[in-house]
Amino acid sequence: MTTTEALLLGRRRRLAVTMVGGFAGLVALSLAVAVVADRADVPTAAALTDRLVPLLVFYAPAPIAAVGGYARCGGPACLAVGAVPAVVFAGLAVAGTVFGVPGVGGDAPLGGVAAAFAAVGVSGAFVGYCAGVTAALLGDLVGIGSGGGDDEE
Repeated sequence: MTTTEALLLGRRRRLAVTMVGGFAGLVALSLAVAVVADRADVPTAAALTDRLVPLLVFYAPAPIAAVGGYARCGGPACLAVGAVPAVVFAGLAVAGTVFGVPGVGGDAPLGGVAAAFAAVGVSGAFVGYCAGVTAALLGDLVGIGSGGGDDEE
């Protein structure tokens, strides 16, 4: 597989799936803990999740996508990392509405909030992916980097 194909489409599919799935699990867990901490009125947990959730939702997609781009996971996987917070948030809101969890779902404009999360996440992931690809190409140029090892699956 050429370098261009590896960077654009991905060479390490298992790593890409692990990256996206692991990030989705982490975001889902942190959002669920935030809801439970808010419902249980636990101030310490609520303070922790008030700092952790924005970090995961808004800031984490860019560095994760940069690592994925450098590791040659491919553009689709790296951009999917940016969409993960929006999908998880929408799923949590729909589940909260269906199961009647107070304070989750309800009258909020779900489409608008999820679209805003997706816009922020995907744009950050795109920038991170571009940085990762640039780092991979520069590493290949000087003879170091992630180009070795075929993990094609």
